[in-house]
Amino acid sequence: MKKDSTGKDSKPTRRDFVKTTAAAGAGLLIVPSATAFGSAANSSLGLGIIGCGGRGNYDGGEFVRNTDVRVTALMDVFEDRVGATRARFDKMAEEKGQGKIAEANLFKGHRGYEKLVQSKDVDLVLVTSPPYFHPDHLEAAVGAGKHVYLEKPVATDVTGCLRVKNIGKKYDGKVSMHVGFQKRYDEGYRGMIERIHAGEIGDIVLGQSFYFTNDLGRQNKPGMSDLEARIRNWVFDRALSGDILVEQNIHIIDIVNWAMKSHPVKAAGTSGRALRKQVDGIPADYLCSDHFILTYTYPNDVHVSFNSNQFKNKGYRKQGERFFGSKGAAESFQSGPATINYNQVEEGQKVADKIDTGKVDLHLAVGTKMKALVESIKSGKFDNQCEQGADSTLTTILGRTAAYSGREVTWDKMIKSNEKWDLRLNLDSLGGGAVSMK
Repeated sequence: MKKDSTGKDSKPTRRDFVKTTAAAGAGLLIVPSATAFGSAANSSLGLGIIGCGGRGNYDGGEFVRNTDVRVTALMDVFEDRVGATRARFDKMAEEKGQGKIAEANLFKGHRGYEKLVQSKDVDLVLVTSPPYFHPDHLEAAVGAGKHVYLEKPVATDVTGCLRVKNIGKKYDGKVSMHVGFQKRYDEGYRGMIERIHAGEIGDIVLGQSFYFTNDLGRQNKPGMSDLEARIRNWVFDRALSGDILVEQNIHIIDIVNWAMKSHPVKAAGTSGRALRKQVDGIPADYLCSDHFILTYTYPNDVHVSFNSNQFKNKGYRKQGERFFGSKGAAESFQSGPATINYNQVEEGQKVADKIDTGKVDLHLAVGTKMKALVESIKSGKFDNQCEQGADSTLTTILGRTAAYSGREVTWDKMIKSNEKWDLRLNLDSLGGGAVSMK
């Protein structure tokens, strides 16, 4: 304890607390240099990518830019995506003086992932396929002894989420299993959540959260079959994506669960398609919503609202969270500040009523998360994020279930439902096998 001007022990002030927790938060973000790994630091990890769409290319690129990981294998249902992705990562490898991806490690077709995970050139698997397939792809990878970066959500139905939880338990301590919630590695978010958990705003009594954004681009082209159009437009398909709440809005819901240290006990709300009437290839009964309005109830009867949209609205994008407590409030915005606001300042303390915990920079957070995953692999201290990832996914499914039914739904009732989506697709008809780059 520090001394006051008389040399006696003085009581820590809120400013002292802020400085201490800020330093602690920053410490959580420090990733040791490669020399800290010992002999393992001299060998780079081979990365296999399952799903060569936009997210697979982005995540793979961030692995290459932020770590010593090399992309060594690719798999996608469509050959053109494998080819374009290969060209991108071969160019990045050439810039680093590394070799190209071997022809033998290029796979296409619905079942190509089974061969990718068996490749001796793959140590770590990046799963960025449509979320419906995530449990299959996760289980195949860890079953082959590979570490995994599994993009969110972990599944699109209750059965898939419970399966991911069981996979996490079975392979705990054997491999690292990360789930793509990069906000948990952001300095601003971590500073805010640490203060919430330390009691800075008192007991949370109310929450507000939202995710307003633009429509997504269509990936189909004229002349495509309905089957191909549906797969390429999977983000608009409830079974393949989970709907916008599960596939996209989950980032916000994950922050709420993190702040609350819990999942909700029930949810109520509604959803609809105000502007989204049709997307090529997507059956009408599988077409995603374009907005949700929900109320989640957490333990101790704490209510948290969530609103979202995904349609053309002149470029308006706003995502954030607010938590109101007995002593103050906390709020965070994507690409903006995360702050703590105090209801009152203790007498005699010279500290601002409002404290910035740091700017939210999710691009930086992605790199930090990937460094942390590589560190866990090389250090042998394997991470397991399956349960957290499944609980956040189940929270979005809870809201979706309530919105679809128009009735309040409890967590326990949802779990007992054993919900499982049926794709109603013959994926094998898309073909498979080796990829020809000639």
